[in-house]
Parts: sequence; C-alpha cells; structure tokens
Amino acid sequence: MSFRVAIIGFISENNTFTCLRTEMEDFRSSQYYIGADILKSYRDTGSEIGGAIDIAEACNWQADYIIAAHSQPGGPVSEATRLEITEETLRQLRAGGPYDGIFVALHGAMVTETDQDGDSQFLREIRSVTGPDIPIAITLDLHANVFDEMADLVQIAISFQTYPHVDMREVAQKSCKLLDDAMAGRKDPQLAIRRPAVLVGCDDGRTTDDGPMCRLLESAECEMQARGILHAAINAGFTDADVWASGPSVVITYDAKQTGTDQAEAAAKRLCDEIWERRHVWNGPIPISDCITRLKAMQAEPEMRKAPVVVADYSDNPGSGAYSDCTALIKALLDAGITNVAAGALLDPEAASLLAAKGAGAEVTLSIGGKIDPKVGGGPLDTTGKVIAISNGHFNYEGPMFTGLAACTGISVCFRVEGIDIMIVSNRMQMLDQNIFRVVGIEPAEKSVLVVKSMNHFKGAFRPIASEIILTDAGGLCSPDVTRRDFRRVRRPAFPLT
Repeated sequence: MSFRVAIIGFISENNTFTCLRTEMEDFRSSQYYIGADILKSYRDTGSEIGGAIDIAEACNWQADYIIAAHSQPGGPVSEATRLEITEETLRQLRAGGPYDGIFVALHGAMVTETDQDGDSQFLREIRSVTGPDIPIAITLDLHANVFDEMADLVQIAISFQTYPHVDMREVAQKSCKLLDDAMAGRKDPQLAIRRPAVLVGCDDGRTTDDGPMCRLLESAECEMQARGILHAAINAGFTDADVWASGPSVVITYDAKQTGTDQAEAAAKRLCDEIWERRHVWNGPIPISDCITRLKAMQAEPEMRKAPVVVADYSDNPGSGAYSDCTALIKALLDAGITNVAAGALLDPEAASLLAAKGAGAEVTLSIGGKIDPKVGGGPLDTTGKVIAISNGHFNYEGPMFTGLAACTGISVCFRVEGIDIMIVSNRMQMLDQNIFRVVGIEPAEKSVLVVKSMNHFKGAFRPIASEIILTDAGGLCSPDVTRRDFRRVRRPAFPLT
C-alpha cells in the first residue's frame, strides 16, 4: 500500500529580547520553497526535508511537498508573516488531502506575535484541516522549548542529538520511518513530556566537548532499550525566549501497543532528574579582556601557531537571534594591534552597499555595525580601510551542517582595517561554514585568528583547522548570564531563577 503523506517545514527560532521581528522577507532570504521546488532544493542535502525525501522515496509514499519555510533566528514571527505561511499551508492541505500522515520539520522554539508556543499554534492549524486522527511526525531542534500541548497534537517527535546539528537528515529519517510504522498500524506512537525545574542546563546541549549532554544522551540511549520506548529526546531549550516552557525538556515517543504512559513518564522523569543533577556544569565564554590577553600572548610566539585560533563572538550569535552587528570584539582586536585576522559576518547592509559602490581597491572612511541597537555590543565603529572584495553572497554549504544547501549573505564585502579583514554582509547569518568567509575571498586556513559570530555551530566546520578555540562574551544580546534578563513568562522556580 502506498501512503499519501504531506511534507511540511516551518522553522523559526525566536528571541523575545530583541527589538526586531521576523518578517516574510527573512524567510525568503533564507529558505522559502513551495511544491516541486522543495524536491529540487532539498534532495540529497543534510536537512530535515532531505531526510524526509529519502524515506518518502524508499517507502514509495505518494508525497505531497507543501511548503519549506526557514528563517535565520530572530525576533518573534510577525502576525502577517505567520498568517501568510499558515494560510498557504492550509490551502494546499485542503486541495491535496486527505492524507494518511503528515511530516512537519519544526524548530520547537518558535514564538509569534500571538502565541508564545508558535509551533503548537501551527500544528493546531494543521489539525483544523486534517482532523485529530491521522498520525503527525515532527522533528525538533535540540534547543526546542517544548510545551505540554505538543503531546495532544503529534504522535512522534524526534530531536537532534548533536550540537553542532550535523544529524538533521538522519533525525528526519527516523521520524519518517516511525510515521510509516504508524500509518501501517505496526506501532501506535504517543508522546510523554516532562521538564526539570531548570532554565539553564545540559551545558546548552553541546556534544563537542564530551560534557553533560553527552552523558545525558547515553542515559537516553539506555532508556530506549526498554520495551516500547521508541525514542528519548533531550532538549537543552532556548533561554533567549521568555516563554513558560523555556529551558530543558524530555520528550519520550513510545509505542502504546507495547508499553504504557506510566512507563514513559517514569523514563522521562529519570532523565529530568539527571538534568537537574548536572545543572551546575557549564562551559561558558570568558570575558573579552581575558580573550585579548590570550591572543596577544599567542601572537608574541607565532611559531607556536601553525593553524588559526578561532574566537567565537559568543554573545552576538545570530543563531540565537542576536543582532550580528556588534563591534566590541573587533574594536578590542584593533586596539590591541592583533593582525592577520578575519572577522565575520558583521551585519550592516548600509555599509555593505556603500563599500560595494566604491569598488574594490577603494580607501573608505565610514562607521560599521552597531546600528540596530547601539546600546548593545559597542555601537557603531568608526573605521578607515580598503575594500578588498565584493560579492553577491551566493554560496553552497559544504561543511557538516546543511550540507549541499544553497544560501546567500546578500551584497557582501571584505573590508580590511589595520590587518583585520572584516566580512560585512547584508543578510544575517551565523558563521558555521568556511564557505561563508570564501564568499568574499577570505581563505580561513590562511589567517592567524578567525573571529566567528557563533556559539557552538562553528565547531563543525572550523574545529578541524583550529589550533585553539576561545569563546568570549563581548556584550552582545545573547550573553549567557540569564539573571540580567527580565523574564516574566518563565515558570518559577527554574534554575538559576528563583
């Protein structure tokens, strides 16, 4: 029997502390495809939709590719944007249905202007068309904030197990295989959801440093050995969203044919207890002054450095919804006289356009960065430098995240200021692939220091070429000190909040 399955993606991770909103243009400048264009763009890529395509073809589904919408993390999704994406989805579901099952790629930390749980809001809309009975399988980012309502809306929820997220395709494959089992009646999947009294935990989900998240995933694997436990997802949560469910959670997908709710809840509780016990272990960034001291010491002994030192501008990570235009770290490098540096990607469409108009080779004096909210991360930086390269920003990911997908930084330039090559872009983008630097002719391996606006995703592509990695907090919007934020919606108590 060939099942009819609708395949959907609506992915947005939303920071509630920013002054920005996520608009339709943010999806169109990132990933926004409908119908046949989805197959063309996602086949054989390291993405959730890529994994869904794999299983749809292997299982001979009659797949209906509805919509694939993905924005860079930012402010809450505007109501106009939410309605446009939702209404297009519902229109196609009504026209193409009925279906035997639905697959939806979500982030799990979507916030809209009208709902602090934007993912469940979207799923409710889908259920309004499909009814309550057909199985829905979803994927979630490891940094999902999972609300209890999710258990009433979907039957299968599989989260990434790596950070950097290099398993997106494989996670979707697992979710879709379970969906096939559910449609065939071989399994009766259900969800059990629990969360500890924690806002900050799981070492933010890092799996690159053999820390707490690695031990938690080992425990989750043990829980999956029990009869009927199909998957145990540990979500580190997204603390840049002031919502009730912000923080770590455990989502158990279990087969009601083989085990009961009590057993699934007990497994979730054991994992939540372990998250609580490990809540104090955190590999956070160092102050910017300490970072500069270490870099100066390294530059004094150049023979000891045969590969770049990679510095993560942690708190200005666009992957958490930060502005990506903070200048404090670049200014500190200039003040310290550190050279042979590449820094990116600094968001400043105005400066990128002005420099591109001046042309390669032009000497230009202008202010860069710090324009979205000058109170955050250093404000605009007055510079004089030379335009080294200009690009339209188009590239393909080649690293372990989003492998094969096309993306665009918009009009982009390499602007050299006193030995620092600053990549200035028009589209906000986390520096998680070496090809992003190469858009403007910067070869990462040739630099002594690489400054990347990222928290952890950069490690997938840059760790192989790094002599050392330094995380620093330069005062951006996403500083990890959550006690400095005015949380109003988060449930209490939630460590470290009382």
